[in-house]
Amino acid sequence: MLKTIANQKKEIEPDIFIESGRYIAASHAVLVAPVLELFSQEYTENTLFLKEKNPPLIAELYDLYKSIKPSNALEYLHDSIDHMESLLTLFDLGYIDLQDRSNTEVLVNLIIKKAIRMLGDKHYSEILDIQERVQERYLVNFSMFQSLPDYWGINQTFPVMPLDRLDEPPNRSASLWDITCDSDGEISFNLDNPLFLHDVDVNERNYFLGFFLVGAYQEVLGMKHNLFTHPTEAIIRIDDKELKGYRIEDLLESQCIQDILEDLDYDVREIQDNLNERIENSPLINEKERKHILGEIYLFLNDNGYLKTIGKENH
Repeated sequence: MLKTIANQKKEIEPDIFIESGRYIAASHAVLVAPVLELFSQEYTENTLFLKEKNPPLIAELYDLYKSIKPSNALEYLHDSIDHMESLLTLFDLGYIDLQDRSNTEVLVNLIIKKAIRMLGDKHYSEILDIQERVQERYLVNFSMFQSLPDYWGINQTFPVMPLDRLDEPPNRSASLWDITCDSDGEISFNLDNPLFLHDVDVNERNYFLGFFLVGAYQEVLGMKHNLFTHPTEAIIRIDDKELKGYRIEDLLESQCIQDILEDLDYDVREIQDNLNERIENSPLINEKERKHILGEIYLFLNDNGYLKTIGKENH
């Protein structure tokens, strides 16, 4: 068609380059990873350690927290953010101590949770602006460099959403942190493409996220950064005749640490021999402890690097 149009217009036929790999292949794979921690989950009333005489701004924050209601929630939300910024400046200048700073962070996070719950979908634009300044950080059990290298490398967008509680509106602005030690392993909150997740206690129930459109390039580009390999993979067959409507096939376990070390040209046998020799020759370890430590090392080297989660019953 393009050739015909060019000939009709008496134009030189253009060279057309089409890269359709992502369009064709991206949707075939989904990365599923559990949330391990919400960074503000520790901010509860039990973690408040108020003094007999608190700095005036902290006393005001405590009063805001106790007296907040739907009619004043937005105003108190703005006030609490302003108070926090002032108190953090006072901390940097040495006018308040670490206990005061801790109480500041706890109170502001408690106010935010209360206010957002009370406001619901009202004042969306104003809340969105505030949410960017006080976003929740979710620690997720995955490696961005292994499973989403294109986000890190070229800022490719991958749709993200929770896989349960879909009947409840998410209300926390979210930035996602992976479990590598690299500060680049973060998907920051973006006002142009905001991600909201639920305020969930992961000690009480599992909370899984789905990363979509990861079926093109991510596997082959993924790097064994921090000794993380590909996560465990499986093929999901959709079949209406099945009891659940699907079945899981071709389970492929992720590589163990020993295999990764070998891929990176380490002499695993030499490493094991050195460890065994040191443990055997240590005068501080008895025979029973030696066997236990050697057993733990064996299990560790034959396991993958991802953190283990304990299954919880969803309520």
